[in-house]
Amino acid sequence: MVVSEIIGYILSSPSAWIVGFLLYVFIFGLSLMVSGPKPSGKNPFSPNCVRTPEPTVHDQKQRDKILKTRFKIDRVPKDLDAIVIGSGPGGLSTAVLLAKAGKKVVVLEQHDQAGGTMHTFHEKGFEFDTGIHYLGDMENSMLRTLIDQLTDGQIVWEKMEEEFDVIAMAQNSKVRLFPRKNCKDKYQADLISKFPKEKEGIEMFFKKMSECRNGFVGLTALKIMPKWLARILIGTGIASLIFPAYVKYSKITLQEVLDSVTSNKELQMLLSYIFGNYGVSPEKAPFLIHAGVMNHYMKGAYYPRGGTSEMAFQMIKIINEHEGRVLVDAPVSQILVNDKGRAYGIRIAKKSGDIDIFAKSIVSDAGLSNTFNKLLPHEIATKSCLYPVYEKVGDSVSYVTTFVGLKGSKEELGLKSQNTWAFYGNDLNEDIRHVQNATVEEITENGLPFLFICFSSAKHSDWHEKNPDKSMALVISVADFKWFEDWDKQKVKHRGDDYEEIKTKIGQKMWEQALKVYPHLEDKVEYFEVGTPVTNKYYLGDPRGEMYGLEHSRRLINDAAINLRPKTDIPGLYLAGQDVMMCGFPPALFMSVLCVSSILHRKLYNDLDKLNKTFKNKNKETAAAGQ
Repeated sequence: MVVSEIIGYILSSPSAWIVGFLLYVFIFGLSLMVSGPKPSGKNPFSPNCVRTPEPTVHDQKQRDKILKTRFKIDRVPKDLDAIVIGSGPGGLSTAVLLAKAGKKVVVLEQHDQAGGTMHTFHEKGFEFDTGIHYLGDMENSMLRTLIDQLTDGQIVWEKMEEEFDVIAMAQNSKVRLFPRKNCKDKYQADLISKFPKEKEGIEMFFKKMSECRNGFVGLTALKIMPKWLARILIGTGIASLIFPAYVKYSKITLQEVLDSVTSNKELQMLLSYIFGNYGVSPEKAPFLIHAGVMNHYMKGAYYPRGGTSEMAFQMIKIINEHEGRVLVDAPVSQILVNDKGRAYGIRIAKKSGDIDIFAKSIVSDAGLSNTFNKLLPHEIATKSCLYPVYEKVGDSVSYVTTFVGLKGSKEELGLKSQNTWAFYGNDLNEDIRHVQNATVEEITENGLPFLFICFSSAKHSDWHEKNPDKSMALVISVADFKWFEDWDKQKVKHRGDDYEEIKTKIGQKMWEQALKVYPHLEDKVEYFEVGTPVTNKYYLGDPRGEMYGLEHSRRLINDAAINLRPKTDIPGLYLAGQDVMMCGFPPALFMSVLCVSSILHRKLYNDLDKLNKTFKNKNKETAAAGQ
């Protein structure tokens, strides 16, 4: 009776036929993901590689031997399996995994120091980091397991203050401080204590953030499964059944969520303060991205002992140990493609003449824009499905950084291991529009509406061993490339007095604003320099000095979400770095796992997940034994 009823229902319900067929297609597609070509490399992950951290190498000459190995053709390994363009987090992590899988690899960096946003620089006895200012999720997490595998466990993560972020409301002469706690319950309770009438809305906001925790599983799945299957799931709406958090919260903006939970503008600003970590205003930012960043820091924030360059230092050592190389001063001018449309090498532009290097796989960590608008032959690039993605998505916001060297230790200056997000306006959306429409003269006179202020010298215990009686501050804000476009083609450090005057005025105004929060630092400055969007372009290779590669408000749209994946539609060419997923250090590392998976035809994420579970079980056993 039951069987006949089921058959009768199916015959009378065409929609059931459609759903059944689509589910069959989905299961068939998953089977393709599980199967595939025979693996061409060993598992690069191993529990045995993680060892007790060795003392940090402070001697800069020894560090430079690793971080600044200049390109010479005889330093390039023979019979290369892979060439990686760019030595940022995505490029180096891809190279480490390939090297550990038994592949011969070379990483080519256009700058004179490897590391990308992990690199640091030294001036007048001060050391400044350039891109990674803190990380979360470092306790028994998949991210921690991955970083340990990429560095053989040599990075010591030092926990920042319990109140690791402080939001400073500086709209008038009186500055009000709102610390963010490193525990979800404490953070939520603290907000409710400050806004008791908004209790229901605050709880709803945190509930929506929790709903987003698995949202990026859907986005990642779209980049792993066959494109035809991804399009069917999106087009038919089945994706909303399988990946509800991704589909729902990638379409809703942060501002829409804020308006649904509270009309209090000050509370809205406190709930959206961290927007600077992805660079999109609340009215444009997908809530999924904002929630992802907020959730990342729910258990606190960390900074690597020895500074951010320690990560690059350890990764390069591993690449070298596996007969690979990371070579700087190696500006790649072209990706070579044969008459069958396959990428098979690169060309380096040197004053002495062009140099061609060949490999089975080419991995670009240079960003989507550089790869398809600069490095690939035009006739090849325009045929790719990725070519129009850049025009649809565009560049992320650019930025300006003021580097300040301070006289005195963190104890003498009262500096803490925390960041300050200072807001001088009342509406983030309006403030960002103001920056985008302002002239450089208006900025030098009135300042910027928000700043990120941090003291990396207070974040790790090794700082004062290397830099005694000195501290440093970074003051960062969004900027417009057009303010400095006139000097784009001019040689670095030779851009003229007008350029120096304008950037110095902006930096001085930023520091003047920062002193509203830290007035006691006014007479402590020993070093002062300003990095502009054209500075970023020169040192980091960003086409318009942008902070986060591709813009995020349109990065989750269907075509971009599906087509932006490590394996491109150009045979032999792969993408690494933050453009593939979303901005930041963790996404760049995880996309390197998918990139190497495509090259090796091996499900490395499964290998990593298995290893992570092994470590978690071991930690539980250790904890139980200790009790």
